[in-house]
Amino acid sequence: MTVRVLFLGEGTSDSGIIPQIEVIAARLGIDIAVTDPDLSRLPKPPGRAVSDKLRAVLDIDGEYELIAVHRDADRDGRQVRLTEIATAIQTHAPGTAHAAIVPVRMTEAWLLMDEAELRTIAGNPNGKMRLNLPSPNKVESVPDPKTVLKEKLALASGLSGRKLEKFNQRFSQHRRLLLERIDPSGPITDVSSWQHFIADMETGLKSAGRSMS
Repeated sequence: MTVRVLFLGEGTSDSGIIPQIEVIAARLGIDIAVTDPDLSRLPKPPGRAVSDKLRAVLDIDGEYELIAVHRDADRDGRQVRLTEIATAIQTHAPGTAHAAIVPVRMTEAWLLMDEAELRTIAGNPNGKMRLNLPSPNKVESVPDPKTVLKEKLALASGLSGRKLEKFNQRFSQHRRLLLERIDPSGPITDVSSWQHFIADMETGLKSAGRSMS
């Protein structure tokens, strides 16, 4: 049987996480079908709160065996986000298995791990400029990984002037591609929040599978 998964992200480029979820499910031998609603297209889009998003989806769409919620820790920390997610599930979908996806501090921290992939996405795979990316044990302490990622992509591109301006405008696309192409056996395995993501997703998928048997 197919496990129906609802994915709730913070923005459209977060959909790049879905292929990573599919990899985890395939490794477990679990067949899944992921729904990724674009809530910005609703007449009255919900706010950033997980509870608001979940209520909006469940008001118009069907049932799911697993709800996967992506929410950056930002300055509030992982535990605050876990509580927010669990409370939203208990309020709007009690009894439904869920998995929390909580990068620390931002999702962009996960995208600073693979220098070769970053250069490839920047369109300059053979570039020689030093990028000085943070190590896995320090990347979650970077205050603003989004800004750092933008800077590293721009540097890796080797572009300047108007070409660089146009390149920078494609940041959301680059971000999504980097998410999709994270090597789950690469340096990311040493990042704590990625380890939590894998563990939470495995637990959620197994729980959802058991609920259908």
